[in-house]
Amino acid sequence: MKKQKPFKNWWLLTLKGLLAIIFGIFAVAMPGTTLITLMIYFGIVIIIGGIFLITGALTHKDHSKSWRNWLYEGIFDILIGLVIIFFPEFSIDIFIIILAIWAISVGFSQLVNAMNANRENKSRWMMFLNALIVIVFSIILFINPFEGAVAVTYLVGIFAIIFGLFITLYSINLKTLKKE
Repeated sequence: MKKQKPFKNWWLLTLKGLLAIIFGIFAVAMPGTTLITLMIYFGIVIIIGGIFLITGALTHKDHSKSWRNWLYEGIFDILIGLVIIFFPEFSIDIFIIILAIWAISVGFSQLVNAMNANRENKSRWMMFLNALIVIVFSIILFINPFEGAVAVTYLVGIFAIIFGLFITLYSINLKTLKKE
């Protein structure tokens, strides 16, 4: 089997992780902020993250089996982000469902990426753990979509911080693999 080269655009994942952390801090620090504003910001974060994933997938397609998963995740991120931005009033009614669908798609995409990652990659466990956390988060949203916007804001903020931390740590590990 051909040895997988390290991800050369690790910094794109770092940016995605940092955007998620910033979003999470904003959501936890200002739970009273209107849900529409939060949703529009969330839509922007998802679109930017999707652009980063598509860029990374296309520049890494010759070196990884997982590049298509990253591409599909990026396209899906952009589509969901556009729905949230252009239909915020409608999206309020289905925001939790949209968030759960997005989270479960990201979780399974990351699970596949973790399974396809180079077995020598020491941070592979972070991708598995992050994928499981994202999947559990999405199941919780489907089962118990909290009644209050403040509770949803806290939950989304905490999830975004955890997601952002894992993605950032994983990307930093990819950077160190590049140096080896």
